[in-house]
Amino acid sequence: MFYLYKYNYYGNDTSRLEVEKMYTKTEILNIAKQQFALDYNCQLLDFEKDGNTITENKLLDGRRIYESDGCFLKIITIGGRAIICADDKIRPWIEEKILKRDACWLFDYDKLRAIDNKLREFGHEIDQMPHFYLPNSVNCETKPITKIKWFEMEDILQFQGDDRFDEAFMFNDNYPDVLGVAAFDGDIIMGMAGASADSKTLYQIGINVLPEYNGRGIGINLVALIKQELLNRGKIPFYGTAVSHIISKNIAISAGFFPAWAEMYSRKIED
Repeated sequence: MFYLYKYNYYGNDTSRLEVEKMYTKTEILNIAKQQFALDYNCQLLDFEKDGNTITENKLLDGRRIYESDGCFLKIITIGGRAIICADDKIRPWIEEKILKRDACWLFDYDKLRAIDNKLREFGHEIDQMPHFYLPNSVNCETKPITKIKWFEMEDILQFQGDDRFDEAFMFNDNYPDVLGVAAFDGDIIMGMAGASADSKTLYQIGINVLPEYNGRGIGINLVALIKQELLNRGKIPFYGTAVSHIISKNIAISAGFFPAWAEMYSRKIED
């Protein structure tokens, strides 16, 4: 990691000299993999060796904690490899039917259907399969295209219960909201990007743009701004979205992110 002294401009505010932390792509991926090792109870070397890895369904300190925490089965695919964290009951089937599959094609529908059918024998089912993005290592400086305002952790509480920003802010103690940035049309908020501290190193970005302001590049600009600010603060931002949400994927790519990994996790079938 190296440092670049530069001026950043925020809306109509005067410029301020900052130190921008410049990470290489390798550094970004290594930081992410260190977190995944905690999330999936595996070793860093598992992300480099040939083939996939199956691990014990064990909860480690420092892992990212979501609603799926401790689920019966979860899988991450990154760099052409899969790490599979499985309950002992389904592990023999995973070892026989899934472990040796090519991770690049592991989330094709036929494989997912087989996994889901097997999960149902144990009272579980596939829940979600989000895709995730990490920041490019080389980016041009991003400047606001509108009037903006930054919100620190204590300022974000004013938006609790505001459904306009349900993707920007989560209000969850397991991944607290720590930073927000809004775009303004006069005194009206057009859109809001937020960041949550999902772990000590990885911060997730969410974005809402009010429907009447769609198509103006506001979402891209806000995501790029908050990404830049998080990197300046020494955190690695990431962006998650659904497989079918093409608009959201395009925002990530246009804001300077690259596709990095996908995850699949299960949930217990409710009676």
